[in-house]
Amino acid sequence: MEWKKALPFLAGFAVILALIWWAGTEDVLTILSRASLTWLGVALLAYLGGIITWALRWHVLLEGVDVKARFRDTFAALFVGILFNNITPGARGGGEALRTYYLAKRTGSSYGQILASVTADRILDLIPVMVMMLLSMFYAYWGGVYSLFTLLLLLNIILISITGLATVVIASERRMRKIVFGLFRLLVRIMPSRVLKYEEKFSQLVDTNIPHFTNSLRTVSKDKKTFTVALGYSFLTWFFVILRNYLVFISLGYWVSFTDVMIVQMIGTAVGLISIIPGGAGLIEAVTAGSFVLLGITREMAVTASILDRIISFWLPLIVGIILVAKFGLKPKTASLGGEDTSDKSREKNE
Repeated sequence: MEWKKALPFLAGFAVILALIWWAGTEDVLTILSRASLTWLGVALLAYLGGIITWALRWHVLLEGVDVKARFRDTFAALFVGILFNNITPGARGGGEALRTYYLAKRTGSSYGQILASVTADRILDLIPVMVMMLLSMFYAYWGGVYSLFTLLLLLNIILISITGLATVVIASERRMRKIVFGLFRLLVRIMPSRVLKYEEKFSQLVDTNIPHFTNSLRTVSKDKKTFTVALGYSFLTWFFVILRNYLVFISLGYWVSFTDVMIVQMIGTAVGLISIIPGGAGLIEAVTAGSFVLLGITREMAVTASILDRIISFWLPLIVGIILVAKFGLKPKTASLGGEDTSDKSREKNE
């Protein structure tokens, strides 16, 4: 990455160092020295369990829109998406385009079909989040932690508003075309020399793939079996997310209630979704540590647990992902399920 692109992550490191100083560097190091590597390993396994169930959920949705993909390709595309979600701001949406591109090249399916499965995946991901955020809000109120109750209420309103707006847009092919072409015209104004030469190809892609998108999304939304199975995987994925954070506390020899972990995890998730900082680097660590302190956990334990959890769920996958992409690139090999060529030329011909 260019040094300017690395600035948000350097700022994130600075925030983490400030958190450690705030909690007491010596105290944090003492807690870390007592950490159980065995339980940290189990927490890492919980993280992997969440990724696998997420991939299973997307795979079910892909089958629901008639995309034939091997599970290993689905998993690889998801990991590419996770990497770019972690380095792009705002709703962690940067990775969705990349995993759509990756799997389209791998399977020969249309971008519209795969994007429909990705959209359904994001919707099903939000359902358990909304449920747990509402539960967390009530738990915080009953527990007398009114500052967290207010924060959760505000985050709920923001997420519901964003979700409602997005639903209104994707429900109409006409509105989608209007917004997509509006974004293209904006790019033309910003950098006309680079964008105008792709205008014809862009129009063809939009004309081909938006109908594929709306039809496929309609199909999967009416498929009760696909919806039910995928939703089950979604709740299981979020169970693993909360379990991972809970196991981090266990590794530090500190008892914390599963409910408290859920409350803080939902706050961190919501902040990450609306953060303008890529991956919420530093911001999420600060918010989760502060939330744990409000729930009565000591500063040094809250900061240590928050940082360790983020190392497992964000920093380590980010480093591994950057290394893999730098080594192997984004474009997958041109082998398909049936041994046919899915190179760029054959892909364009299909569309």
